[in-house]
Amino acid sequence: MKPEVRALLLAGGLLVLVKALVLASVLTPAPHTGGDNAAYLSLGYALTQGLGYVELWEPLVPPHTKYPPAFPLLLAGLMAVGVTTWAALKAGMAVLLSGAIILVFAWVGARRGAMAGLGVALLVLLSGGWLDASRWILSEPLFLILTFLSLWAADRGGLVVAPGLLGTPGTGSGLREEGASRGRADSPEAGLPPHAGWVVAAAAAALLALLTRSAGLPLVLALGGILLLSRRTLGLALFGGAAVVAGVGWAFRARQGGEGAYQSEFWMVNPYEPELGTIGVMDLPFRIWENLGIYLGAVLPGEWWPASGALLAAFGLLLAGMALAGWVLRILRGEVGTAELFLPLYTGLILLWPPVWSGDRFALPLYPLVLFYAGEALTAGMGRFRGKERTGDWSRLLGLGAGTVAFLLLAVPALPGWISTAEDAAACRAVADEDVFRCHPPAVAEFREAARWAGTHLPEDAVVLNRKPRIFYLLGGSRGRIFPFSRDPAVLLEEADALGARYLLLGFPDGVTLSYLPAVVEGRPGAFCVVEAWGEGTTLLGILPPGEREGTQVTRCPPDYRLDPSQPPLHGPGDPQRDGRHVPLLLQRPSTLPRDLQ
Repeated sequence: MKPEVRALLLAGGLLVLVKALVLASVLTPAPHTGGDNAAYLSLGYALTQGLGYVELWEPLVPPHTKYPPAFPLLLAGLMAVGVTTWAALKAGMAVLLSGAIILVFAWVGARRGAMAGLGVALLVLLSGGWLDASRWILSEPLFLILTFLSLWAADRGGLVVAPGLLGTPGTGSGLREEGASRGRADSPEAGLPPHAGWVVAAAAAALLALLTRSAGLPLVLALGGILLLSRRTLGLALFGGAAVVAGVGWAFRARQGGEGAYQSEFWMVNPYEPELGTIGVMDLPFRIWENLGIYLGAVLPGEWWPASGALLAAFGLLLAGMALAGWVLRILRGEVGTAELFLPLYTGLILLWPPVWSGDRFALPLYPLVLFYAGEALTAGMGRFRGKERTGDWSRLLGLGAGTVAFLLLAVPALPGWISTAEDAAACRAVADEDVFRCHPPAVAEFREAARWAGTHLPEDAVVLNRKPRIFYLLGGSRGRIFPFSRDPAVLLEEADALGARYLLLGFPDGVTLSYLPAVVEGRPGAFCVVEAWGEGTTLLGILPPGEREGTQVTRCPPDYRLDPSQPPLHGPGDPQRDGRHVPLLLQRPSTLPRDLQ
């Protein structure tokens, strides 16, 4: 067996063992309290019921135009074979992320050898963002596996800039010599004829990434760019045609949905505070600068280092600076593949988005790239330090030592974060045998009880304004919409009247609810009445008709705000005894859906 193959197998085997241990330790059955999880599950459920790609939680049940359909289709497939528990769905996400980590190992290993691939893959595994992605029902794991499948397959297919095209001295023969010296005849640096199958795989993965998240556009552009720069005109034509069909088709649907698409939120100062207004083109440089500060000063270095303030920002600048240097070195050497184009395109995209969205969820695809290019800069620096007179075992030992130190500088500070997450997950698993919501604080449990109660005690056409309408629907079956982000009671009442909404839920433990709803109710108490309450912080209010809102205090609601107790539940969970472990919506039989959806 060749030494390179032996090293690849040993490193890959070690990665599989460590990865299984780490991901299993952080797996938690507790549902995420973000609305995106519930939206994806509801969209997948709608597909399984033959209702189309629609927003079941919305009063008008409109077509969905915000999230591309690939991930909901995957969830629909899982539901179709009987997967209904939170734990099983989350395990599926962990499996997807596991595949993405293997592909990171394969991509880096093909470029720099098995040990480099192992180091980058382990550091990615220990990053807080990638660990979290394995724990929630979100599109990130699927997007990551498709992104790195495309990057790896593109390299395997020999997609590099054509020799001499960029006028760089390293392009062409220099890369062939480098690839041969590493013993990887199938690497893109080897300069061998591309394999059409790998190119097709790269193209298919890129298109599926675009249909998983709109942020897949930079990957599509990068692959199209490398097809152009490598002079693969036929491949470019075929890929471009497919991308136009997929991208333009989805963009057209999104445009039809208006406010449901990301485009309408892009120009807002803060999509969660629309009263702040919008920005113009001239404001984009300031947004980029603000996002740079967030990503370099907190998000990127915080994935491994628990420090804060100036020390964390300095580490972020160092890591980003090394990555930039490594990327430039590859460009100057003519080693330009899909990843070299993807990095600036994707970075530019996330720097343009509203700063309130800035966080690790959007930066996850960049972590392996940043680590790889920082390693390139470190390798180049060590090469200059060693000098030509230091060769043989000493040179290799020095390089290995530098790489090990760099790895430990990131991995060791990240261990406490992993251990803490694993301990929290273990504590949750210990108490969540029958009810996964036991892992959440009382305010979240009260919100769940309110949703369940509404699903069995409110009229079939009830519309409930609340902070998390997608979760509210998933847990109880009552439709709703998020309340207007305004402290003016007239704004909320106008929205309620337009929707026919007769209910407002005061509850959910976040600052948005507390920022708006108390002021609304205090400003117009006579417009509301009490339907039911749970604990100390969750109350379901009724919204009185326009002619009955002149009172000075909140009173008890009339009987018609509740379903007649003699009538059976119309759209509540299928079996309330089971929904502690199962996603309640997935237990509904088609006959229990509202009549307009049957």
